[in-house]
Amino acid sequence: MAYSVSPADVPHLQLTRTGFNPTVEDVIDVRSTLTALGIGNNTIPMEIALMILSLASYYPRQSNSRQEGAIYVANQFWSSGPWATVTGIYLTLATLSVPSTTARAKSITFQMRAADQGWADNGGHGTYHNSHTWFEASILRPRSEASTAAVLSNTVMGNFPTPREARDYLRDHGWDMVDRNGVVVWKVHNNITARSVYNSYRVDWVAGVPTKVDDPQAMGDGQGFLELLRPDDIVVLWARAEQQAWVNKVQEATIEIEYEVL
Repeated sequence: MAYSVSPADVPHLQLTRTGFNPTVEDVIDVRSTLTALGIGNNTIPMEIALMILSLASYYPRQSNSRQEGAIYVANQFWSSGPWATVTGIYLTLATLSVPSTTARAKSITFQMRAADQGWADNGGHGTYHNSHTWFEASILRPRSEASTAAVLSNTVMGNFPTPREARDYLRDHGWDMVDRNGVVVWKVHNNITARSVYNSYRVDWVAGVPTKVDDPQAMGDGQGFLELLRPDDIVVLWARAEQQAWVNKVQEATIEIEYEVL
């Protein structure tokens, strides 16, 4: 699912899941309590207990937000042709550090508030056609026990021409980008073309549920992303721009992951 709204409608991005955030242990305890209810052998079946937890959205979740303007200019990596492109990390979120046999990622939500440079030479104004600023997601996996989210946050990280160069740099600092059929990024969402006003975008991917994509030029379906997540991985949201003079102006973003306890 994806949609966009004007900044007048949403002053700041809000997390989609609020209220009490149970731990994995909380979910296990409540599930045990529910299945113990009853008299004799007439207790609540596990299937019903799971349905109750689902209706209550009683799932552990993690989130991270950033409200800080950042500008990604494709001309940062310019060469004759002309050829211009830029890739930069805007936001990260570490996954739960629990065994994959205990909990697994159930859904992920990305929200971004951004705009491009506000003009385009080859049409597409107000649509996603000819959009050359966008967001992608990757999964970073530690190459050793010394690679942690805290270490990554303290790593000096500049911008890169493409994810390929970013992968080489990250490998040298203890991380690898999870590969899916030779590709290390998943498209999240594009900016509306030639619109300098900031717009908010939201993308939801749910494990085992095909994502409805009305406009492939606007967003990606996240196929296989959640299934590849492991404990201690880090989800990365990349801001990207390509072609001469294109700019991705990011104002804020959020990432949220919801987990199913097994």
